[in-house]
Amino acid sequence: MVINNHIILLMRDLLDIKLFSQPFGTGLDSSSLLPHSKNIAELYARIENGISVLSDLKSRKSYIYHGALAEQIGLSDEHSEIESIWEDELLSRINHEDLQNKYRLELQFFQLLNALEAEDRKDYQAITKLRVRNTEGKILLVKHRLLYIGSSTDGSIWLALCLYNRIYDNPDYQIPQSMIVNTRTGKVIDDSHTRFTDLLSPREKEVLTLIKHGRRSKEIAVQLELSINTVNRHRQNIFQKLNVSNAIEACKVAENTGLLSL
Repeated sequence: MVINNHIILLMRDLLDIKLFSQPFGTGLDSSSLLPHSKNIAELYARIENGISVLSDLKSRKSYIYHGALAEQIGLSDEHSEIESIWEDELLSRINHEDLQNKYRLELQFFQLLNALEAEDRKDYQAITKLRVRNTEGKILLVKHRLLYIGSSTDGSIWLALCLYNRIYDNPDYQIPQSMIVNTRTGKVIDDSHTRFTDLLSPREKEVLTLIKHGRRSKEIAVQLELSINTVNRHRQNIFQKLNVSNAIEACKVAENTGLLSL
């Protein structure tokens, strides 16, 4: 399976749009919650010999804490602060297919949590199994967990915690390729419940499906009994929402995110 780097970037751009378009209203008490969250991130890295990344989505900064895993894969500083929510030095070492799967799950995870009350979000984690290159070029299996641990009073998701830790070869210990789990109940959320149900309108999904099947705007207008102007307006709305510039890119995003899956 060939993984297109362009698709990975498009999916990450979609995540940026969803995360950064939140209003981030009042109630961001950084004087207490942010320092407390930093302590949690540092503790996880230390006790799990992993890597913790705490991202402040409002200020678009991340705080990275390194355990033993960081040395094994050749990351530089023990602790660092970066002006991004993306830990690219680490992400560049992840298998491209796994990275695409990770971004797809995170899009689904955001859609799910955005529909929940803020106090319920802490019960959910998105878990992905990743192949990561070490300093010798060998592949290590790593478990990635994403938690949203802080929200503003208007419901915006504010603080995200990514945890990376090593998976050791053990036939009795297996995790799925990816899943969303409620850690309070132990329930694994079915993938069909976490699709982007509100990213596009039902009519926009109809139009995009026909575009995917090679229909031109005039043909779509006839089939859906719409004016050509209405079809073109739907096309432009689709491109804008998916952050793409043409139909080919829109179809690729739809295919790789499961947007049009039943």
